[in-house]
Amino acid sequence: MERDKTFLQITTQKYLLCFFCVFLTQIFYAQKSSDTSSKYTVEVVTMKYKGGLEFLEKENFKEALLSISSGLMISKKIKNRSLIAFGYRYLSEYYTQIDEYYAASENLKQALIIFSDLKNEKEIYNCYYKLGKVYHAISEYDASLESYFRSLKIAEQNKNELQIADNLTNIGEVYLLTPDLATARINFNKAIVIYKKLNNEKGVINNLTNLGASYQKEGSRTNNDALVLKAIMLFKEGLEKTKNGNFKRNESIFLGNIGSSLRYLKRYDESLEYLFKALNLKVKLQKNASAAHTCNDISETYLEMNNFSKAKEFALKAELYSRNLSIHQERFASFLLSKIEYKSKNYKNAHDYLKKYHQIDDSLFSIEKITKINDLQIKYETEKKNLLIEAQESNIALLALQNRNKNQWMLFGGIGVLIIFVITLLLNSRNSAKKEIVQQEKFSQALLQSQEEERTRIARELHDSVGQQLTLIKRKSQNLQQDEITSLTNNALDEVRSISRGLYPTLLRELGLIESIEQLINEYDEQTDLFFSMDIDPVNSYFTESASLNYYRLIQECLTNIVKHAKAKSVTVTIKKEENMIITLISDNGKGFDVNDSKKKNSLGLKTIFERIRILEGKLSIDSKLDLGTSFIFSIPVKNES
Repeated sequence: MERDKTFLQITTQKYLLCFFCVFLTQIFYAQKSSDTSSKYTVEVVTMKYKGGLEFLEKENFKEALLSISSGLMISKKIKNRSLIAFGYRYLSEYYTQIDEYYAASENLKQALIIFSDLKNEKEIYNCYYKLGKVYHAISEYDASLESYFRSLKIAEQNKNELQIADNLTNIGEVYLLTPDLATARINFNKAIVIYKKLNNEKGVINNLTNLGASYQKEGSRTNNDALVLKAIMLFKEGLEKTKNGNFKRNESIFLGNIGSSLRYLKRYDESLEYLFKALNLKVKLQKNASAAHTCNDISETYLEMNNFSKAKEFALKAELYSRNLSIHQERFASFLLSKIEYKSKNYKNAHDYLKKYHQIDDSLFSIEKITKINDLQIKYETEKKNLLIEAQESNIALLALQNRNKNQWMLFGGIGVLIIFVITLLLNSRNSAKKEIVQQEKFSQALLQSQEEERTRIARELHDSVGQQLTLIKRKSQNLQQDEITSLTNNALDEVRSISRGLYPTLLRELGLIESIEQLINEYDEQTDLFFSMDIDPVNSYFTESASLNYYRLIQECLTNIVKHAKAKSVTVTIKKEENMIITLISDNGKGFDVNDSKKKNSLGLKTIFERIRILEGKLSIDSKLDLGTSFIFSIPVKNES
């Protein structure tokens, strides 16, 4: 028995020793295999990145995303930080090319953090430079300038003149949009000096375009023909340089810029000559979005010449060229078509195009609002695709990494749940914001309503109390033959009645909406030097009592703004019933204003106009140019006849 026990112990020890030896051997070979696999995996990642960039050049975006994402996943598994950083940078290239700029900026920032830790100055420069371009594309100008100034500092430290000139150009282009035109020109001129020193004709040509654009913009804003002429001179200088090389695209841009500048100077025949040359070249180069821009310029030129048929022809071409390529040019074409049809007295068509313009405008607003949420969704879908790629990968180099799949699934599953949670929070936040906007609108409407009620109360008290007292004084002074007091009292009584009518137009109830508007226009005509003309359809039956008061106030506010600010000589008021809409045009030939000026947008008068339009569930379009007057066009949906 003792002998059997001893034998069993010896046998067990042998097996344990054998097992330990096998275990050590496996660790040794696994380590050796891991070293070989790691080296091989780096080569695989490099090949995947290279392939992804080649797909990007060919605009094969789906394959590019798969290749770059796969390389990034492998880089994360082997924890190679340099390869991870390049993966983020290459992903940013992909997102930039498909116009997903927020996703591009996030990937660039991830790459920048790692390259900064690794002290890779070349890639730090590239990240800042590309971030500048991405922020520029999404109109975040402060962030764009900050990024460009950082990349410029690195270029200056390394004395890389080409990079310095490129950054100066980009900085100038941002200032051109802000617009700080003087600072923009300083940067453009510095860049031109360097490009000339380097014999870089393309750089010189691009900056001549920018310089000309700065003078054109300043000249049109300040009504300075001399600056516009200087812009034309620079454009022609650039146009001459394009003849010495393959710069057909630049040539088309110079031709278009010269044409639009000549239109501003009212040299219409010369303008059309250059614009048609630009259009032919852009069509030949298949630059359809740019061709749409030129078609809109041609349409505007014909519109100023009152050639409505030609203006319409080229606005329609602009709409066709811009479809699915440039939503901004398509929107502007719809706006031009609305103006053309209105001036041609085709009011229904004018309204239809105006409606389309607002639809495109609304879609642009929606696109900007949901972009960040879409980027999160894209990121989530990308992660899921990466997991599928990893599951299907049969490359021998990845065999040593197969054991980690379960953990990776759990990790990215957790990330997926987190992203869904974040998206849910964002959607809830968006819904809360919508509710807040609705509450603000209700508050504004209630405020206007309370103002009208208070005006009515004060008007009634003036009429019933103050008016009666003044009438009594007038009668007593007449009885006492106090002619001077009678005259003064009579004037005061007229003034009280005038104030009372201003606070609440009693004619609305006595005569009706249209008669009250005509009376209002006649009063302005008598009290001012302005010449008023009106063409008004009978539309009383389409408004409720409260809607009539809001519509009357809307007309009153527009006319008051013209009298106070426009410095006009004539005013036209047109009210037309077109199918299920009331179309209203109020235009003057005054000094006009910049509709994009934030101060103007936030003025009390315009805010009140926009609020009353919203209460009436209508749409408002303002067309104003400096020294060419202003037109308010608003369309109100028709209610059932009372």
